[in-house]
Amino acid sequence: MIERDGSTSLERVVIGGGTFRFVVAFSLLSIAVLIVLGVLGLSEYRVRQRTGKLIAENRLLGYQLTQVQDHLSSVVQQVDSLANEEEAIRVRVDLPPLGEEVRQAGTGTLLPLEGQMIGDERIENLLRSLDQVERELGIQKQSYREIRQKLLTDEERLKHVPSVIPINQGRLTDSFGYRRDPFTHQIRFHYGADFSAPSGTPVFAAADGKVVKAQRVPGFGNVIEVDHGYGFTTAYGHLDEFNVRRGQTIHRGDQIGMVGNTGRSTAPHLHYEVRVKGRPVDPLDYFYEGYQLWAGK
Repeated sequence: MIERDGSTSLERVVIGGGTFRFVVAFSLLSIAVLIVLGVLGLSEYRVRQRTGKLIAENRLLGYQLTQVQDHLSSVVQQVDSLANEEEAIRVRVDLPPLGEEVRQAGTGTLLPLEGQMIGDERIENLLRSLDQVERELGIQKQSYREIRQKLLTDEERLKHVPSVIPINQGRLTDSFGYRRDPFTHQIRFHYGADFSAPSGTPVFAAADGKVVKAQRVPGFGNVIEVDHGYGFTTAYGHLDEFNVRRGQTIHRGDQIGMVGNTGRSTAPHLHYEVRVKGRPVDPLDYFYEGYQLWAGK
C-alpha cells in the first residue's frame, strides 16, 4: 500500500515473488559488498600503517647497524695494533712471532646463527668480523700468557746471571785474554779479570747461587767457587779470608770474602772468573753497562 503526498487515497502495488527475491538478494549482496569493502579498506589502512612503522624501524636498525659496523672497525684496528705491539714484545723476550697464518687460522662460523638463513649480507659480514675478532683475542690471550710465563722464567734466570762487579772499589788491572805472565814474563792466557784493591776490601757474590768450593788452591790462594745454575759458575781468587762455607746458598750482593794477596800474587787484588757450561768467558761481557767508568777504562 502506497500513500502519495498531498493525496488521501491509497494505491495498491503488487510485487511478484521473483522480483521480491531479486530485490532482497540485491540488497543483501549490496550490504555484503559494503561490509567486505569496509573490511578490506580497514585492513589496507592497517597494513599501510604497519608498513610505515616497519619502514621506520628498518631505517633505524640500518642506522644502528652502520654504527655497530663502524665501532667494530675501530675495535678491529685496536686489536691489530695490540697484535703489532704483542709481536714486538715477543721478540724482546726471545719468543718466536706468531705470524699472520696463526692469527688468521680457521674460518668464520657466523656465530651465533650458524646453519640458519640470515638473508642480510651486512649482518653476515658483521658476524664474520665478530667471529674473527673473538678468535684473534683468544690467540692474543694465549700469547700474553706465554709472554708472562717467559718473563717470570727470565726474571728468575737473571738472578743467577753473574752481571755485577764483585767489589765496589778498586781498578781493573788485567782483562780476559792473552797477557805477559808477571812471574815468567811469558805470554799466557788469562782466564779471568783482575781487580786491584786494598787487602780487606769486601768481595760480593755476582749472582744468586750455591757455594761449591771455599778452600785454598795452589797458585790461586784462597778461592771461592759458586754454582749459579743455568750453566753459570764464578770463581774468586787470592782472597784474604772467607765469609761463606761450602754448600751455603747465597744471593747477589752478599759478602762472600775479602780481597787478599794469597797464592801466586804480586799485590792485593781479586782474580775473578766466569764460566758458562765449563767454558771460560770474559767477565766484562756480563757486567751491566757503566762498568767501564768504574774500572777506569
